[in-house]
Amino acid sequence: MRITARNISFSPWENSASLVWATGFALLLVALQFLPVELHRKLWYVRDAVANGEYWRLLTGNLVHLGWRHLALNVGALLLGIWVFYPARSPVGWIIAQLVCSFSTCLGLYLFSPGVSWCVGMSGALHGLLMIGALDWIRQGDRFGWLLLMVWIAKLAWEQLNGAVPLSAETIGAPVITDAHLWGAVGGFLFAGGEAAVRKLRA
Repeated sequence: MRITARNISFSPWENSASLVWATGFALLLVALQFLPVELHRKLWYVRDAVANGEYWRLLTGNLVHLGWRHLALNVGALLLGIWVFYPARSPVGWIIAQLVCSFSTCLGLYLFSPGVSWCVGMSGALHGLLMIGALDWIRQGDRFGWLLLMVWIAKLAWEQLNGAVPLSAETIGAPVITDAHLWGAVGGFLFAGGEAAVRKLRA
């Protein structure tokens, strides 16, 4: 379905509203970048802080970024991804998917990547959302979904074996936490599996 002025909706239950809501979320991410440094750092995923009971960081670590370039890359990827995949579900569905992928990213780091002491940015969650999008296309019978899925799995495998994709660290101006991408993608698979199970129960 093509988005036009006539079919755009602001309802959180209408699929055509997903891009509008994603734009609002992008503006929230921009606003968070203006926070004072001390408050901004209170939102980072920091392993020791989570161990001391600051559990909100498992979610908020995905919402803050190291700098404007880092933020711009993630916001651009978010809006592009939603623009491509938005017909699959409503804003409510995408919000749940975002929460699952975000929480999975930081919880995965905390449980299985003890060497990662801190992490910020939503690239991990974006990897999960892209996985969901590819699986949506596969479910709809689009063979390009299989190609997208294989390319993204190959990227994750490369990162686990060889480190970050060349020039990615230079682009954001900081080391790339490849494990965040892995655990975010796992969250995407878990969300898609749970959604499929619910769909089957309702059938």
